[in-house]
Amino acid sequence: MIIDRKHFDINNKCAIEKLIIKTPLRLGSVFQDEACFTYLKEGEMSLTSPTDNLSIQAEESVLLRCGNYFSNAIQKHSAKTCEVYAVHLYPDILKELYKNEFPNFIKSDSHKPYIRKIEKQGVITHFIQSLDFYFENPNLVTDDLLKLKIKELILLLLQTDNAENIITLISHLFNPRQAGLFEVVEAHLYSSISIVDLARLTGRSLSTFKRDFETQFCDTPANYIKEKKLEKALELLQLTDLSVSEICFEVGFQDTSHFTKTFKQKYNQTPSEYRKK
Repeated sequence: MIIDRKHFDINNKCAIEKLIIKTPLRLGSVFQDEACFTYLKEGEMSLTSPTDNLSIQAEESVLLRCGNYFSNAIQKHSAKTCEVYAVHLYPDILKELYKNEFPNFIKSDSHKPYIRKIEKQGVITHFIQSLDFYFENPNLVTDDLLKLKIKELILLLLQTDNAENIITLISHLFNPRQAGLFEVVEAHLYSSISIVDLARLTGRSLSTFKRDFETQFCDTPANYIKEKKLEKALELLQLTDLSVSEICFEVGFQDTSHFTKTFKQKYNQTPSEYRKK
């Protein structure tokens, strides 16, 4: 549940926002014509993109390029809320801000990552603190001020330890690309993500995803993914000392009893029996 949301808009589009989220909560986000800088002040979150799974801790942030995402606000220890700040980066506003400063600001590259994690940085923390001042004094906020804060953020990102990577990512943030079906499936084979979510990450409806999947893999999504998980489990039983329960979750099964039953149906023996042999 979103307990509180404050935001500032430019041209009727959300530019900067602050969210207080009661955990646990799962959110889906689609950035079709924008990128987004997200900072987690308090709590813990996991973030799923078409090609990545990231765990975000307090005072860490991420840059998200155009695409489909799922985020999970996690309840851990005594933390029952997450405090999240987001700065939305729209190409038209950035072009206006930079004009001739970045003549090649927007380039095309289909192989750049969807997300870039930024470890805890003091300059970013101070920037977020400055936003809090304006959330507490919204009467001071104008479009010009918001644009300056967006430019300030980018300049600060370029001074972090990841400056080179940030330059590369910012240069390519605004090129929407549809992750290939194979790319998305391979990235999430061993996670617990559902087929419905896989379809969303590829930008397809469930029926279209299933049809395209069967055309490309000559199998149903459920059966193909199950077979790959079992093959991986077999490999881990052979080559590692991980326990059966550890392997179960490593390959993306939800519980050990289901894993054991499925494994036995495939290999005519339980994982423990297979390992003994």
